[in-house]
Amino acid sequence: METDDLLATALKSSLRVLPGPVTLVTTRDPETGGSAGMAASAVIPVSMAPPSMLISVNRNGQTHQVIADAGRFCINLVSTDQMSLVSLFSDSSLRKQRFETDAWQDHESIPYLREACANIFCEIEKSLIYGTHELFIGRVTSVRTDEGAETMAWVQGGFARVTSMEH
Repeated sequence: METDDLLATALKSSLRVLPGPVTLVTTRDPETGGSAGMAASAVIPVSMAPPSMLISVNRNGQTHQVIADAGRFCINLVSTDQMSLVSLFSDSSLRKQRFETDAWQDHESIPYLREACANIFCEIEKSLIYGTHELFIGRVTSVRTDEGAETMAWVQGGFARVTSMEH
């Protein structure tokens, strides 16, 4: 039987070939009114009845408590034109620069990336702590989609374009 450390290393290696979404999860701090967010690939639909999404958030990250306190979040599906924003959300030392561009707007007090492929607004209905992360299940309250935006994914340790295969 392999140890958890060996299994974690093997799992990380195998998941490199599984394309994941490139998203920025955003919210508003209910105490300070400040915008908060993080880059995330652990984002999945849960159900269409009711429409719901799941995000997995590291409990040691600064955005974790803000999302828990706000009870709401937006999943911004990043387009290939917005790759530079992802690095701002991936580096905690750049936190103050994340919302300084005019790429952001507010929808019901939640910041969203205006030209993202899609913005999925959710209210937290359930959560589960598992290991180092907390899983938040949010009921979808609103969706904005830009059909013309080019979808970006994360695969093999880098960014990739997502295109449909012709038959």
